[in-house]
Amino acid sequence: MEIGWLEDFISLASSGNFSRSAEERNISQSAFSRRIRALEHWLGTDLIDRSRFPTTLTPAGHSFYQTALDVVRVLQRERAEFRGLVKRDARTIRICATHTLAIHFAPTWIAALRQADSAGELNVTMMTADLHDCGQALMEGACDLVLAFNTSTVPSMFGMPRFEAANIGADVVIPVSAVRHDGLPRHAIDAALDEPFPLLAYSNNSYLGRLVGSALESWDLTRRARPSFESSLVEALKGMALAGEGIAWLPRSAIAYELATGRMAACAPHGEYDLPVEIRAYRRAERERSVVEHVWRAMTVLPKDHAISA
Repeated sequence: MEIGWLEDFISLASSGNFSRSAEERNISQSAFSRRIRALEHWLGTDLIDRSRFPTTLTPAGHSFYQTALDVVRVLQRERAEFRGLVKRDARTIRICATHTLAIHFAPTWIAALRQADSAGELNVTMMTADLHDCGQALMEGACDLVLAFNTSTVPSMFGMPRFEAANIGADVVIPVSAVRHDGLPRHAIDAALDEPFPLLAYSNNSYLGRLVGSALESWDLTRRARPSFESSLVEALKGMALAGEGIAWLPRSAIAYELATGRMAACAPHGEYDLPVEIRAYRRAERERSVVEHVWRAMTVLPKDHAISA
């Protein structure tokens, strides 16, 4: 039996969807299904009722779920400690954030936390990673908090019962391009015109990639979008947009200066294709070190004027 099988089962129990969990676990659906079957064979009983949709747990599955959570949690914590990933510095909190939030949101947010009386003396170790690796770091004990974007339309691994979440800010992802000499966007999206446009796209496996991709489909823009560049990094797409290479959907917090100085402009009138997103902090659900509990309390009562909006 492999620990990965337990992690697969926990993901499936949370999502109720084989394809979604396979994507979250970064393996093919057929391989994911084989691993669930292997776990059931090892246990000698069915854990999943495959006759229903969404997929549900059998009585044995419900009984085994908490056991799987406990086993994975203990093993990951022990592994992290043996590898030296977890240090016992009582005043240090480790935060893992997606690249954009680490650059454009975290500094002001951390400063606001430090100003809060209850946060007191706070040392922060900041790590950056994509959303999947942030989740892995949190599960393995390599970090205490994760900062990430969230929307109701695109699920993520943080919907599992093992995590707690708190809304700490907001942003909006908007379509932008470089501007022409007359100050108008070099590329535009006009709903009245059926014209193609060059798309600077996120990688499909990134959270913003799934968000923008889903939105393009709902707006019936997929057939008009002509992908010309792809990256999982906001800063890479921003650079290409500034070079006049196309339209990119970028968080407003990442392009505030460029919008204010006229180097970039929105490509659609009246915010027609804007995508509001929440900024959330995530932690493990069980009680943590005192500094983590301390920061979580300070964070959740932080006044709205304390720079929690991107």
